[in-house]
Amino acid sequence: MKRRKFIHKVCSLSAACAIPMVMTTLQSCTSYNSEDDSDNVEVNPIDENLIEFDLNDTKYAALKQIGASIVTMASDFDKAGLIFFRQNQTTLLAFSRKCPHAGSAIDPFVSGISTCPGHGAKFRSDGSAISGPTNANLKQYTAKINGSMVTITK
Repeated sequence: MKRRKFIHKVCSLSAACAIPMVMTTLQSCTSYNSEDDSDNVEVNPIDENLIEFDLNDTKYAALKQIGASIVTMASDFDKAGLIFFRQNQTTLLAFSRKCPHAGSAIDPFVSGISTCPGHGAKFRSDGSAISGPTNANLKQYTAKINGSMVTITK
């Protein structure tokens, strides 16, 4: 077999083998949706820059505890979903789940740290980047607590 033909075959086979891995990697960087969107926050039909929910609702009840964190799936308010962290009795922090590096939906905070499953970037509960391929902070939204009602605005 001639050298040129050999190189052509090797390159063609290498590309064919690499395509599935590349497609899987790209898909994991942009996947925000879940099979179960039942925990979506409800966007206000009058103002899509505002969402409200009740902490007494079982989907959000965990946020009554200081240090708790939950995530929501994609919505019209934020296409990546939201991540919440209960900082103290009067403060709830709300961030976009979109990793600033490649757009993967990040995980909830565990012991005050959230991790991007796509690339391993880590973020503090205040949204600041700790490590990984990014030094950008998470996008933060304004959260207000009034009794058991929570209002999130852009």
